[in-house]
Amino acid sequence: MPDKQTDRDQRDSSTSLSSARDQQVAGGDEAATRTDSRLITSGKRHSPSEHQQSAPSHSRGIFKPSRIALVVILSALLGVVGYFAYNLMLMFNPGLEPHSFEERSAARAAAKHLRHDSRVSSVQVFEEESYNSGDAPTVSVHLKDGTSTDTATALLSSTRDKALGDDDGSTQIAITLKWSVEGTDINAFFLISASSHDIATNVQHDLSLVGEVKSIQRPGETLPLQIDYGDVTTPPSSLTTPSGSLTIKTFTMNGWKVTSTSNTDGQFSNPPFDQIITAARQASPTGTIDLDGDTLSVTGLVTDEKKGLTPEAAAPVVHAVADCQAAKLTTLQLNGKLQKGLSSDNDYWITFTCNNGTWASKYDSPSPSDTEILNKAAEL
Repeated sequence: MPDKQTDRDQRDSSTSLSSARDQQVAGGDEAATRTDSRLITSGKRHSPSEHQQSAPSHSRGIFKPSRIALVVILSALLGVVGYFAYNLMLMFNPGLEPHSFEERSAARAAAKHLRHDSRVSSVQVFEEESYNSGDAPTVSVHLKDGTSTDTATALLSSTRDKALGDDDGSTQIAITLKWSVEGTDINAFFLISASSHDIATNVQHDLSLVGEVKSIQRPGETLPLQIDYGDVTTPPSSLTTPSGSLTIKTFTMNGWKVTSTSNTDGQFSNPPFDQIITAARQASPTGTIDLDGDTLSVTGLVTDEKKGLTPEAAAPVVHAVADCQAAKLTTLQLNGKLQKGLSSDNDYWITFTCNNGTWASKYDSPSPSDTEILNKAAEL
């Protein structure tokens, strides 16, 4: 019995020890688990990656307005640069302006309309010059010879209506008409933009001397109207007729070529050209007489380069326009050099001015030749 009891006690003791060890191990595992949990929690709380991820998010919030401002500034700068680049491009290429494209389109429409007219021989559009200058493109039109000026006027008016329609006048095209009618060669420039009535007025103004003159030309919008009477036996009756715009009229009489230029309003001076030519022919059979506004210039009175302008050659011309006020002249110039061809030498002029209705030397102390010429003219 004692032995059995002893064995039972030993088994209970072993069981107790085993249970104690299991509890100790379990306790250790639980402690280890709590330790690992603290380490994990601590690691999450102090992880560098967490700080690195949150910092950029915070920075984006701070610098976002600055980035917007930078974008706005850059956009404004690009706009300014683009504006100046565009204007610089137009400065060197005026034909690239949108308005120029409209004018070239209108010029093509005008040419198409004119080509279908039986009175038109040929049509050509010049656009290249408008690209470089920005001026209105030109449509060059050859009409059949004999076409009346009234027909030409109607043709221009219908072309304007077809090409420009209801345009308010801001779009312009230039049409040059070339043809012969009633013995007059015509090469006239017309700027088409206004109403048909204004076109008719311009045509009648420029072509009013058809049938009386040899040629009528107006090469461009800003260039003067040029009218040539050709060879005549007497000064043309319409020579001093006001033209309304800058006009140059020419004629040749008894070997002397006369050029009369109006002022900007189209008003002409009225010297007695027949008497001037008669006086000038005493010195030379040929020469040139230029009237520009109120200044009369005569070249060709010198026949001997060594002698120069003699009083005998100059005095008759001065006498022919003795009444300078009646002739509407303020200045008389006589070329003192030998004329070569029909050119004038502007290096040497003997100049007189109109003073109280009579001619006087330009200078306060006149040269002996000036005085001699004036005295000789007074004797005639």
